[in-house]
Amino acid sequence: MAIDLQQIGKRFRFYTNLKELEMDDLKSMTGSDEETLSNIIHGRNIVMDELVAIVKNFADLNPQWLIYGEGSMFKPMDENGHCHEPNKKDCLKKDKTAYLKQMKDMLIELEAAEIAKGHKPDVDALKAKLDQLRAAQ
Repeated sequence: MAIDLQQIGKRFRFYTNLKELEMDDLKSMTGSDEETLSNIIHGRNIVMDELVAIVKNFADLNPQWLIYGEGSMFKPMDENGHCHEPNKKDCLKKDKTAYLKQMKDMLIELEAAEIAKGHKPDVDALKAKLDQLRAAQ
């Protein structure tokens, strides 16, 4: 299975935007420098050891999805469907219409790339989650 650095960057950018993580948040959470994080976000010059070390800091991020685009973006939540992370930024926020629109726009960009790679079911699942969040408001 080939690894596409630009796709990794798009998926990581999608995840960090969804979680509302800014560069300063990423630096403090991961201990990585801005250049390394920027390289990952933009899909260039990614050293896989650095990527793996960074991904370990995101308890809910599915590394299989990030690297290969397979499966769900998030690891399963607890048995009650709740985020079990103590840091509020580790849980999805569900109350911002503009925020959901931004995520939908990013999903459209990601969808085009994923469909080209044959991952339409994963994209459809993400769309359904965004629609559920929007309906819950």
